[in-house]
Amino acid sequence: MFYTSVFRDGVGDSFVPHEVVERVSAAANAPTYGFLDQYLGRGIVGGNLYSISTHGEETAKLALRLLTGTEALGPQVYEVPIQKLLFDWRQLQRWGITESKLPAGGEIRFHELSIWEQYKTQILAITGAILAQAILIGWLLHERQYRHRAERTAREAFSERAQMNRMATAGELSAAIAHEIKQPITGIVTMANAALRWLSKESPDIGRARELMDKVVAAGHHTSDIITNVRGPFGKDTQEKSSTDVNKLIRTVLGVVYIDVRKHGIESHLNLGEQLPPIIGNEVQLQQVILNLVMNAIDSMDSAEHRALSIKSEIAGQNGVRVSIADTGSGIDVANLDQIFKPMFTTKARGVGLGLAICKSVIESHNGRIWASANIPRGSIFQFELPANGTKH
Repeated sequence: MFYTSVFRDGVGDSFVPHEVVERVSAAANAPTYGFLDQYLGRGIVGGNLYSISTHGEETAKLALRLLTGTEALGPQVYEVPIQKLLFDWRQLQRWGITESKLPAGGEIRFHELSIWEQYKTQILAITGAILAQAILIGWLLHERQYRHRAERTAREAFSERAQMNRMATAGELSAAIAHEIKQPITGIVTMANAALRWLSKESPDIGRARELMDKVVAAGHHTSDIITNVRGPFGKDTQEKSSTDVNKLIRTVLGVVYIDVRKHGIESHLNLGEQLPPIIGNEVQLQQVILNLVMNAIDSMDSAEHRALSIKSEIAGQNGVRVSIADTGSGIDVANLDQIFKPMFTTKARGVGLGLAICKSVIESHNGRIWASANIPRGSIFQFELPANGTKH
């Protein structure tokens, strides 16, 4: 359909021509084209369009040249390029007209960019972010599995070390322990350090992971120290003693057993006294005493419905420190209270009866005392006292 101009309809109503072409094109069932460029973008498909504005510009330029004297005054004919092949991309799309059907040299206007053309950079950035996130999630899942394997290996190695340590009744046995355990412990330390290096790079939960791996490393180093110092309680006291903070020893042990406490669903209650006097002792040996008592408490609560571990430190008398470790486990038969600290005495199916004997030997070598009693309403309490200055308590 060819549109020229409409200024007034049959009933005498006036119109602006380019407003009419919009209404005609919208209602038409065939493409509309015209001859004026002012209709382009208002509904016509396009065509060889005449530009009034271009005609006016060229006429003004000619007049300007005449007025400035740069143009001859005689009659001349000028070819003014006022016709141009122009097409509306939106109307081509509407009527399904492909560019191959248009005359050569035509200019297509109002071309609407595709989503890709408009947002290419954003799409690439989002796609890259999604891929990076997918890679990160995959890496985190891999590291999570690796961490769980490390924790499981650490628990197994720790259990083995604890069991073997209870059998350390003499210097000869300490050599066997060192031979059997030191290689696994070295593996724990190497594995934990490797995990720390990987986890330190990037992770949403890096802080917690690093803390767990630090505890594995600490447990490995502590076990190595235990092997070195296991001879001390059974021979001449040649191990180095120094000023020691009991609360620090307790916190270190809790860090070592953190995995076991969480695994068994045990509530832990810590009540550490403030401004405790330092004691003179061997940190490794005293730490092993606390560790043995805590592990015994955990083992005793294996079948308990309510599992709670309570550790307390306080000033004892005028110049001493008392540590109490209470549990809600199976408890101790009153008839066995006088026997539990003797070597080879045990009520466990797989026990060897050496853990508490080692504890008693260590505490007494530090001029202290250790004892056990029933916990109310269930379980047992192990307590030991140490003098602050190392003298006999």
